[in-house]
Amino acid sequence: MRDRRSDQQARQAVGTALQVELFRRLPRRLVLTDAGRNFQPILAAAFESIAAGAQELQRQPRHLKVICRPTFSIRWLLPRLDRFKQQWPAIGIRVTTAPFDWEIFFGGEFDLAFDCGYPNRPEDIEAVLVLQSFGTPVCSPKLLERGVPITSAADLVHHSLLHETPDRHDWKVWAGRFAPNLLDVNSGEVFPSADMACRAAAMGQGVAIGDLSVLHDEIAKGELVLPFKDMQISDDTEAYHLCCRKDCWTDPRIAAFHKWVSDEATWS
Repeated sequence: MRDRRSDQQARQAVGTALQVELFRRLPRRLVLTDAGRNFQPILAAAFESIAAGAQELQRQPRHLKVICRPTFSIRWLLPRLDRFKQQWPAIGIRVTTAPFDWEIFFGGEFDLAFDCGYPNRPEDIEAVLVLQSFGTPVCSPKLLERGVPITSAADLVHHSLLHETPDRHDWKVWAGRFAPNLLDVNSGEVFPSADMACRAAAMGQGVAIGDLSVLHDEIAKGELVLPFKDMQISDDTEAYHLCCRKDCWTDPRIAAFHKWVSDEATWS
């Protein structure tokens, strides 16, 4: 049963919006005007429709909503997601593959997010490590066959550097450690994601910094090779984290997904 005061307030709000007097306030009661009596069935039907819709919404199981950056989503999460669905068939899940910031995370009412070590997470967000990244140059074997072989970091000056971000962070970190003052890291083509940069490398367009934690298939198939297998960078800002509001980890659906992700990362 709806609260009578709420109905009166709703009628008053509607009347004000329509600029029509729907009832008159007497000393001890409210009396409907002719307009109010005519409008009452319409208003009652609207209330009933809203109440029925709310009840139906409550009966529907709410999906677990996850937002994930394209590279990690395409190369790691989505290929494994069927195993989660088989293990937890009662938990619906929707994955949004898109770049995001925390305003998007909260605005879209997502339950979980995968990020790459954001340094400025909101205080009410907690991140748990999923996978540590290991970056090293990758390229197509065809590039080595038709161009200058890559046997030392100095040979990279003869090849195009492929970047996954406009700030060219990947190559700056690697060159700063293994080839200081040797490479022009401001040269080469910039791509909107690591996935696209690695795909371009597999096509023979240049050399990218690939993350070994998500490039298993390309390396196993020989589509990408590692000129310097032992020259790897591992940076906390590039690690993959599962992020959630601190007070939501105990949600059974979130707890199940967290455990599943942790198990998958252990087996990777």
